[in-house]
Amino acid sequence: MKDDVAIIIPAYNPSKELYNLIEDLMKSQYTKIVIINDGSENTKIFEELAEKVKIITHKSNKGKGIAIKTGIEYCYDSYKNIIGIITVDADGQHRIEDINKVYNKFYLEKNAIILGSRNFKAKNIPLKSKIGNKIFRYILNLKTKVKIKDTQTGLRAIPFCHLEQLTDIKGERFEYETNVILYAIKMNIKISEVDIQSVYINKNKSTNYRAIRDSIKIMLQL
Repeated sequence: MKDDVAIIIPAYNPSKELYNLIEDLMKSQYTKIVIINDGSENTKIFEELAEKVKIITHKSNKGKGIAIKTGIEYCYDSYKNIIGIITVDADGQHRIEDINKVYNKFYLEKNAIILGSRNFKAKNIPLKSKIGNKIFRYILNLKTKVKIKDTQTGLRAIPFCHLEQLTDIKGERFEYETNVILYAIKMNIKISEVDIQSVYINKNKSTNYRAIRDSIKIMLQL
């Protein structure tokens, strides 16, 4: 039973893939699952899942970064005996076998931040994602001398000892995840990566990532 970590899932207007994700997590014996409904218009899916997992609701859409911080605050206050949290996207991009890979790596390196890194050389990667990640990687390496294969992955394990600090990191949307990496580098927190599948369902049409606006925000952080 994997009761030593909490799973945080930020969700805004999620598809039925969220049902499959929760089912897979429960079959893999994750017992602490927290979904943040970030102001979704249709709440039926959250009502149906409320009997199985913890649901926290934002009355309005605040952004992925804020949703993650809400989840972190809840887990920090509610689960004192966990080794940390794992963030997972709600859109089905993260397969259970890859979540388990991150968990297993985290279990061995409890003081490190573990990133589930996608292979951007795969044929199914959307061109804008491939180009964007290449630019972000280049700038990050130029600024920090640290090489990271996937700077924008939403599949991450973070040790409990860093959770309180992470709620103070700036960022409301996708730039928050970049700021977490920058914070880890600044504080000399070890960052480890494990290779995961590159999954893009329906050409990633369900993403809430605003290509131009969010990319500019991430660039500014870097």
